[in-house]
Amino acid sequence: MVFFEIGFIIVSVLLILKGSEWITDSSVEIAEKLQTSNVAIGLILVSVLLSLPELVIAVSAILKGHSVLAFGVSMGSIVINLGLIIGLSAIIRPLKVTKQMVTRDAVFMVVITMAVIAIALEDFTVSRVDGLVLLLLFIPYIVNVYTQEKDLTKRQKEEEKKSVTQTLTAVGKLDPTEKKVRGYQYFLLGAVMLIVGAELFTRGLISIAQALSISDLLVGLTIGALGPSIPNLAASVQAARRGHEALAVSETIGSNIFTLLITLGIIAMIQPIQISVLSALLTVPAVLILSFLLLIFLLRGRLGKIEGVTLLGIYLLNLIIQLLFHA
Repeated sequence: MVFFEIGFIIVSVLLILKGSEWITDSSVEIAEKLQTSNVAIGLILVSVLLSLPELVIAVSAILKGHSVLAFGVSMGSIVINLGLIIGLSAIIRPLKVTKQMVTRDAVFMVVITMAVIAIALEDFTVSRVDGLVLLLLFIPYIVNVYTQEKDLTKRQKEEEKKSVTQTLTAVGKLDPTEKKVRGYQYFLLGAVMLIVGAELFTRGLISIAQALSISDLLVGLTIGALGPSIPNLAASVQAARRGHEALAVSETIGSNIFTLLITLGIIAMIQPIQISVLSALLTVPAVLILSFLLLIFLLRGRLGKIEGVTLLGIYLLNLIIQLLFHA
């Protein structure tokens, strides 16, 4: 029975991969047409598209009455982004970052992370009011992106625009020799595949949790978070291998901000989230440590193999601790 559910999960992940690929492929054309005055739109577009799988799966889980699973998927994806994706990418090739990426994105991500954790741990509940607050906090991020853009030179804007296109291209098609799909038809078809894949993925997670008597939180933090993160992981690894070092960092930070504010905000608006003691003791510290460490590394302007091993090691250590404490 469990093997059947695992197969179910694999099929759903393939649907999510293909759906994400077609959605982002279709969006490359939009990014290529962006003028320098619209770079901010492209940056926000990237954040939204890269976080769609987690959002759809989390919403699907919470509509089925599994709010803890939805919370686990959201928080687990953040840990995976910071530890596994950036860590592995830095090990493959040193990641160079710009000062602008640090001041515009990384600092904001750390501040937002602290704000979200403070809201969640105040009464160990993310209420509907809290969810609304999180959604509204996305507005300062948009304002921040637009404000920072005004201070960019024309050359910097061109580089940002190129980065947006490269990110969407990397996520949309991992093999550069393959022909890319374009047009709103593929965008819609990709969206349908993503939704269907997320629905099947969520059902598979719930079935595995019930069959193995595993908590929703553990399933969400592990399998549930890893599945929808595969497109980001594959894209970041490929980007690092091709020399687009900054993409792994920029896409991850934007994705985390979207997950913290929009994904958590939406699921809390649908149904308040109860924060368990284990989450407060295990997951929250991992998110904080990884966020602050990444900021420290970014302030130095470069993430090398040592920094990558450190981030990856913290991710693996947290994963082991989660498995031991939830056993």
